[in-house]
Amino acid sequence: MLLGILLYLQVALLPGGIFNVSGASTASTTNYLLVKKGYVMSYDGLQGKANWVAWTLTASDMGDVPRSNRFRQDEDLPRQFKRIDSDDYKYSGYDRGHLCNSEDRSSSTYLNAETFLMSNMIPQTPELNRGPWERLEAYCRKLAKRGQKLTIYAGGIGVVDKIGNEVVIPKYCWKVVVGPEKSWYLLFPNVHDLHPNWQTFAVSKSTLEKMTGLRFP
Repeated sequence: MLLGILLYLQVALLPGGIFNVSGASTASTTNYLLVKKGYVMSYDGLQGKANWVAWTLTASDMGDVPRSNRFRQDEDLPRQFKRIDSDDYKYSGYDRGHLCNSEDRSSSTYLNAETFLMSNMIPQTPELNRGPWERLEAYCRKLAKRGQKLTIYAGGIGVVDKIGNEVVIPKYCWKVVVGPEKSWYLLFPNVHDLHPNWQTFAVSKSTLEKMTGLRFP
């Protein structure tokens, strides 16, 4: 029994104590585990999109490194996987929305540049990406600067349409923020008319797990 628990923890826990919320592995094409230096992800190699991206955030992760802005394909993905290019978003009206955002990795040039891999992007309306989504990111950095260590998970679900090279536009974008004092589970409609307050989009853990099919800490 104890051995089974230990084996489960080895599979479930990823670097930084991040929980493998989908049981991703390098043996899967649609739930492929990819461990970066600054974050980890599950990637769907058939659809060419991240199922989820997760990272930890502390005060030491933030610095004064300038924003890279070098959007590019992710060469770490297996060759047979579908890869998204920055040009796929051209003239679509959608932002290249970061899952792990660049300011959370502003302590080094390499880590910041890593957040601009297209595997870490999701099509978001400008109103979401630059509105409540961005305000939540800023709030998380505020907590981290106060000394809290956060573990953050983000992704998208559902399909509104497709752009470029069949890039899926998610119906909802979701985020989980696990902190030492409180955790938040949020579900944002990927639309143009949104309330600016990110807390408006809080849902229960069970609701988000049911919507995403994932299991959160």
